Amino acid sequence: MRGVILAAGEGKRMGHHTDDVPKAFLEFDGRTLYDRQRGLLEPHVDGTSIVLGYHHDTVLERYDPDDPIVLEDWDRYENAASLLCALRHIDDDLLVLNGDILVDERELGRLTEQFDALRGHLNLVGCIPGLQHEETAIRWNDSGRVTAYGLIEGHQHAGFGIVSREHRTAAIEILRAHLDDWYPCVYPRTPTQPLLIPDTRHVEVNRPADLERARAWLASEQIQCA
Repeated sequence: MRGVILAAGEGKRMGHHTDDVPKAFLEFDGRTLYDRQRGLLEPHVDGTSIVLGYHHDTVLERYDPDDPIVLEDWDRYENAASLLCALRHIDDDLLVLNGDILVDERELGRLTEQFDALRGHLNLVGCIPGLQHEETAIRWNDSGRVTAYGLIEGHQHAGFGIVSREHRTAAIEILRAHLDDWYPCVYPRTPTQPLLIPDTRHVEVNRPADLERARAWLASEQIQCA
């Protein structure tokens, strides 16, 4: 399995913090989000790629990330184009991580264990339990198959998941047809199961105030994060 971090966007809601670099390369407590994410993925993957777009020249010069994939037209599309770029570049199962989230390493362990138990036949998508309509959400049917994603009432998308190599070709075709959509649109259109994780084991950096929240989350004795 390969890891891939999707970090092509500008991150406008972070204000001046992302004037020079995307959110994944914001530094706090001496490390970038990217560095922490790469550490989280390392025990579960054979290597980690990152999809870049916004200020990719600065990122490449300043941070020299592993296996960068540059999406040249990042500002013309939504992040479906980022995952499409990664799928075209990598012929393998992909453990996908949004460039602005951190998750407890135990949840990534649960994700890969469930994927192995399913023998790679299904995709998996991380979700936070509890119906809500403020963030993008996932819904599934009684048999546990994902049926819908978007700005809908459902369980919050947690920003990570696995796209199986078994469904790579189908995912490429779906994403090609939905470049103006968010990449999790692939989950209802290919066989996918949810993985529910506690909201306390997940943090997302969308706004400047989230940096303090992330610091507190990392400092918690209940959290395990590389």
